[in-house]
Amino acid sequence: MRDSARCPQATHHPCHRPVWAEHAEQTKISLGQLGTTRKTERTRLQADYERAFRIVAEIDAAGTTVTEESA
Repeated sequence: MRDSARCPQATHHPCHRPVWAEHAEQTKISLGQLGTTRKTERTRLQADYERAFRIVAEIDAAGTTVTEESA
């Protein structure tokens, strides 16, 4: 899977959703386990979580659009 943060030609499809959703969930768990002194790591993980969550939302939105258009 290409990383859309590094490759402008990367695409995300419904078959990629489980991987991105799992990544978002695992990152969210890691954020919850970080201590308060780990501010730099928290900032990095928060950005990573937001990106994964955004990609899942975009995949869901694209899937809904395709389904609605074909109905």
